Amino acid sequence: MSGGPMIGKSTLAAQLAEGINDGQHQAVLLSLMDADTDAGFWSLTFEALIREGMGWDRKNPYRKNPASRPEFMSQIHHIAEKTSQQQKSKQVILLIDDCERLLPQGEKRIAQIANMAMELTSPSIHAICWIGGLRWEDWAQAHTEAFIVPLRFYPLSVVPIREARKIIQEQLGAEQVKTIWNATGGHPYLMELAFAEGNGMKIDALLKRIDAELRPEEDALLAQIHPKGDWMVLDTLKDAQGHRPAKRLLDRLCMAGLIVRTLDQGTAVVRRTSPLLNQKVAR
Repeated sequence: MSGGPMIGKSTLAAQLAEGINDGQHQAVLLSLMDADTDAGFWSLTFEALIREGMGWDRKNPYRKNPASRPEFMSQIHHIAEKTSQQQKSKQVILLIDDCERLLPQGEKRIAQIANMAMELTSPSIHAICWIGGLRWEDWAQAHTEAFIVPLRFYPLSVVPIREARKIIQEQLGAEQVKTIWNATGGHPYLMELAFAEGNGMKIDALLKRIDAELRPEEDALLAQIHPKGDWMVLDTLKDAQGHRPAKRLLDRLCMAGLIVRTLDQGTAVVRRTSPLLNQKVAR
């Protein structure tokens, strides 16, 4: 699962984790924000799996959490022997958030996680959901073999217009739907700001993070799209060579929350998400 800055990845991951737990499956949500070192990663993963995945509420008998993969496997197998059969029977869905932090280790760390999941019998890891931003999605698309098992990609973008209007009406009333929709275009973060009391729509943090993700060819494409959010026929857009922009380029802008694509009577059209994000073009 991938998407641009503040598009709602972590929020969706938390909601998925809540929905997964059904007695037979157990979600383990792992954020890598505090796992910058090798030792930190294995210690954090160990704690999450034994607490959330195995229901272990006692102290680690080793007293010190694992600082490497061999230590991790040794300690978790030992604890699994002391875990109830009911807990062992549950299949774990491991959700790993902030996967950009895996990139310095690249293929080595991804393969370690995939192999760890296949080798563990308790907790039994049924599936892994890798969650990250645009750089992570770029890397994963180019290195699918590193994950050992086949991947399914779920790119996020803005909330579709019908659902966004319903949410706005529920939050602010029908009279605000048009104004808030025109301002936010269904971008989850912008909608959240619009719902806040004393709304000043301060989006500097979002713009800064998007700025760090965009490439020159994406800026050039954005410059061709109507600044006020009018729909444009997709075939009118051209890349630097005068051709229709590559799907991958358009996908990335959608994931960044900057554009929206749809069909209008069978014709592909595109528009900017929100005029609040137009500052991205003028650097």
